[in-house]
Amino acid sequence: MKIIIENGGSKLDWLILGENHIYSSNGINILDNDDKVLLQIKSIFHPALSSEEHIEIDFYTAGLTNISKHRLETLFSQSFNINSINIFSDILAASRALFKDQHGIACILGTGSNCAYFDGLNNHIITYSTGYLLGDEGSGYDLGRSFLKLYFQDNMPLEMKTIFENHTQMSRSELLGSIYNSQNPKFYIASFSRFLKDYDKNSFIEKIITDSLLSFLENHPFKYTGFNKLKFGFVGSVAFNF
Repeated sequence: MKIIIENGGSKLDWLILGENHIYSSNGINILDNDDKVLLQIKSIFHPALSSEEHIEIDFYTAGLTNISKHRLETLFSQSFNINSINIFSDILAASRALFKDQHGIACILGTGSNCAYFDGLNNHIITYSTGYLLGDEGSGYDLGRSFLKLYFQDNMPLEMKTIFENHTQMSRSELLGSIYNSQNPKFYIASFSRFLKDYDKNSFIEKIITDSLLSFLENHPFKYTGFNKLKFGFVGSVAFNF
């Protein structure tokens, strides 16, 4: 049995190769401690898999480092009788899905953001990925953060401020508290991008969206020499909805 898993910033999809059904759940936060990650692995993947004698896994994930790769290999091995496990960055999943064996620039715009040049076999880094604290331009997190900063700093039209407060049903202090007390602030802030989608024809909101997407393009894929001669592909919730 071969299992293919794609773990994004907020959502995880997986399937058993040869079957038509795709399973979905909340994503695994690979930065959590071992006990939490192990609990998530066991709760997501069907208990029936525990009885399988031969399991191969291809696991694509956001936020991959050499340390997290080793941790995931160990934790999956504790959960299943695994014959082989391959762990890759989610940008490789994007490249393979978008281009198969052709070449181009693959871009992820979801809860976070990333991009790479794909030569038909391997990815080549264009800019160093710094994560949501220092980067993630064009992502759901970036959209939500940009909007919220303007809201808290009183830098938005009164009409939009009223619409937003009616939407949240919270005062500013209550909203700020809910953000800082959230178990996953990145995901929570990114969730406000849905509000921006609802009002994307509003000129104020439209500028936030445009600025965020242009910032991603100019600071990342457009840094690749000859980018204007290459095919671009986009995946992720923000890419799809916007």
